[in-house]
Amino acid sequence: MTRPKAKKTTPARRAAKPAGRRAAKPAKRQADAASTSTPEAAKAQPNQRIGVLIDADNVSHQHLPTLRRFIGDTAIAAAKAYGDFQGRLSGWRAAAQEWVELELVDQRSYTPGKNAADMRLTIDAVKLMAGPTPPTTLIFVTNDSDFTPVVEDAKRLGVRIIVMGERTHKALRSTAHHYLNLSELRDRMDAEQAAKSDPRKALALLAQALRAVLPKTNKEAAALLDQFEQMLPDLRFADAARPPREAVARREPRPERAPREPRAARDARPAPDNSGQDYRDRPNLSSAQQAQGKAEADQRRAQLQQRQDIIDALVDVATGLAPAGEWLKVEVIKKFLLQEHPGLEANAPRYAKFYRMLEDTGRFDVQLQGSTVMARLKE
Repeated sequence: MTRPKAKKTTPARRAAKPAGRRAAKPAKRQADAASTSTPEAAKAQPNQRIGVLIDADNVSHQHLPTLRRFIGDTAIAAAKAYGDFQGRLSGWRAAAQEWVELELVDQRSYTPGKNAADMRLTIDAVKLMAGPTPPTTLIFVTNDSDFTPVVEDAKRLGVRIIVMGERTHKALRSTAHHYLNLSELRDRMDAEQAAKSDPRKALALLAQALRAVLPKTNKEAAALLDQFEQMLPDLRFADAARPPREAVARREPRPERAPREPRAARDARPAPDNSGQDYRDRPNLSSAQQAQGKAEADQRRAQLQQRQDIIDALVDVATGLAPAGEWLKVEVIKKFLLQEHPGLEANAPRYAKFYRMLEDTGRFDVQLQGSTVMARLKE
């Protein structure tokens, strides 16, 4: 039997294929770009004024401590981060509380496909350069090559440009005076800080000072210093001494299990204090314990309903993290509640399970998705 001839794929037919099929391959993740300058070279400018512009859409807020350490005590003309901080970038709000000078410019994209935050950052960069006291150095914290034109304009005006990121496009890196990889910068500053606190360095300096003041004819002292310097690399500090093997106490034999009480006696015992546990989370309760647990749960719910400040705080945090109707991890809601409303738990009804508190407000739906408890604000 003759096989049918395969149809040739012409350019016109390839172009006619659905766009979704052509775009099925996942985009490759761009590799991290190594620093092109050292931190010392990037910082070496006397009497400079720094402007910091952060593209929060593609740089993590976890790099803020590294950026602050790099800037140090240098005067800041402006420090701004741009993005939708009411949505997925809500983690920036807590991080920005540690940096008083940083202003979060909340910019939402009103038209799909248009990055309004990038436009706002570019406009503010132009305003800074055109102001009465423009910065002498501009730091762009971004991975986006779209800022290359404004960087080129700033360089023509005599502004020194530092770009920081991790996967920053080559066009932007090559345009800037200095490029620093944020992860490399963090590791380097951590290593320098650890070296400064190393007691071996302090002892080595002390040995050098002794050599300087001791007469060169004192051969005995010089020999002792030689011996001391040879010992420095092997010195150990703050190591807890282990107890000798003989001093470790032997484990006592497990006591014999007491005979099990009759069921009637167990039911008659009062329920233990379970620190706010809900009876619905304890499946093996007796009828009497279930009744007592339900009464305790009703009492906690009534106490919570009287704490409108707690309910308002929960709703405020959830609204800032996601719109109503969108599921969130319960752990995330609890984390931001403690960060943004410290001290709120004082005199609050005690809940062993945080999601039970959310349920008792009457404002949240709660469900288990896999092994994770999720919650959403009711619409």
